Amino acid sequence: KATVSVLNCKSYKNMRAMLSATIALAAAARAGAAGSPALPNILFIVMDDLGHDDMGFAAVTPQLKTPNVDRFAKAGRELKNYYVQPSCSPTRTTFLSGRYPLHTGIDSYIPTGVPVGLNLNETTMADVLTGAGYASHAIGKWHLGNAHWGHTPTFRGFQSFLGFYGGGEDYYTHISANAYDLRRDRGANCGPGCSEVATDLDGQYSTLFFSAAAVRVVEEHDTAKPLFLYLAYQAVHSPAESPDSYQAPYKKMGLTGTRLKYAGMIAAADEGIGNVTAAMEAKGMLENTFMFFSTDNGGPTETCAIQGSSNWPFRGSKCSIWEGGTHGVAFVWSGRGDIAAGVDFNDLMHAADLLPTLADMVGAKCPQCKPWDGVSQWARLTASEDEAEGVPKARDHVYYGRTDFQVGFHGPAVRDECHKLIIGDGGKPGGWHPPPNTTSLFAELDERIRLERLLEDGLATIPPFPPNPNNTHLLFDLCNDPGEHHPLDVTTPENAAILASLLKEATARWATSVPGCDTKDAPSCPGYVTGCPGGKPVNRSGRMIWEPWCPM
Repeated sequence: KATVSVLNCKSYKNMRAMLSATIALAAAARAGAAGSPALPNILFIVMDDLGHDDMGFAAVTPQLKTPNVDRFAKAGRELKNYYVQPSCSPTRTTFLSGRYPLHTGIDSYIPTGVPVGLNLNETTMADVLTGAGYASHAIGKWHLGNAHWGHTPTFRGFQSFLGFYGGGEDYYTHISANAYDLRRDRGANCGPGCSEVATDLDGQYSTLFFSAAAVRVVEEHDTAKPLFLYLAYQAVHSPAESPDSYQAPYKKMGLTGTRLKYAGMIAAADEGIGNVTAAMEAKGMLENTFMFFSTDNGGPTETCAIQGSSNWPFRGSKCSIWEGGTHGVAFVWSGRGDIAAGVDFNDLMHAADLLPTLADMVGAKCPQCKPWDGVSQWARLTASEDEAEGVPKARDHVYYGRTDFQVGFHGPAVRDECHKLIIGDGGKPGGWHPPPNTTSLFAELDERIRLERLLEDGLATIPPFPPNPNNTHLLFDLCNDPGEHHPLDVTTPENAAILASLLKEATARWATSVPGCDTKDAPSCPGYVTGCPGGKPVNRSGRMIWEPWCPM
């Protein structure tokens, strides 16, 4: 039988039960403390492949309108130095585990049919929050693995799921790699005989029904428990598709082609977020809600599924470790008045920090959790401008990791308060996509030609570090050169000392890494399902569908 490395499926449910009991005891102790307020609802919104210049609140060259999101961003705290991984699966596993890809092995996106997923002995955000008394529901894109049922959302702490297990698909037909991928999982541990193929949604636009599903979760929620809602939109991943009604205002502005469709995708998601928050407000839940909004990586402006996004003024694209691939769009908001509202958060922050921060916020302890790479930012987020001076910063470094294999093995990279070191290269092409101030800049792009150029550059033959043929070093001063235009001269004594310090940090991190699931050492990767071949779609009532294929 196929097994997941380290932990088999038989012991999995017992471990989950023990874990939930431990977390519940810790959270109950906090909730019972004198004067403790009710635990906050948590609304965690992820937009897929969002460009850094594509949301009103964060845009340098505002073009797209996002009034609903902007309302919360401006009343909350925009995260100005916040980082994600270069592609979807690495960031999503980091969100939910609090651990860097170098410790989970998920360094690149998980291709359809590959027997890889977040290892079952990793405790997830949903495990922690469900164990602390939350009703936890997931909607939208998963992409943390679906080789067997244990990888899927309702086996990872969520109590229901509507969405797709894979990484990308058509917004209307829900076809991915020639088969249908849209599931409705109605309860915890919802596997064979429980999980349904959501054929009733065939032909409907995913952003609209994901938003509607989130509204239903809110309306049906029993407020005796706090709610954890993980709303991971398909938007704005390729293909660039949106209903004409959402494109219409931008067509009047002169937008055409891919950028026009992309603008419609943004508009539909913004409307949906407005609907969900309105439902929470109508039910009296919003004033006791903490919201975290984030992209999963930078926009794919050059490669890795181009769809019309813009990362201006940053360099590079999704899949790269340039700022354009990793400097994420994000904000936090609270209806409880417990964060320093309207003040930008300039501290270094990473996607891995979200789980420790939420655990700190709700008082959940997790002794069974593997060591988190993230740190709690709660004390700094809640400190006023005057108080912040007396509260130590949670981070002095951010570790970027390496590029997604789709652009070759480059890196790793690391930064401190101002300086960033890239070992080797940030990932090809690595250019500066122009700002979206004219429609001609967003003419249809030929992805196939770009990929051919990557192959011509021989990127697939570059091995990871270490061993270290990536023996060049790029040092940037991001405080004065956020667009990474001007590498510093590393031969000067001052810069050489900075380089040495950052190189020490990067090497120390890399020394703790596990084999990557996207390398020749994949069978030793913690997330690799041993004894299981690649998956293929199956025929269910005349329809080809994707579902877990490894035996439990």
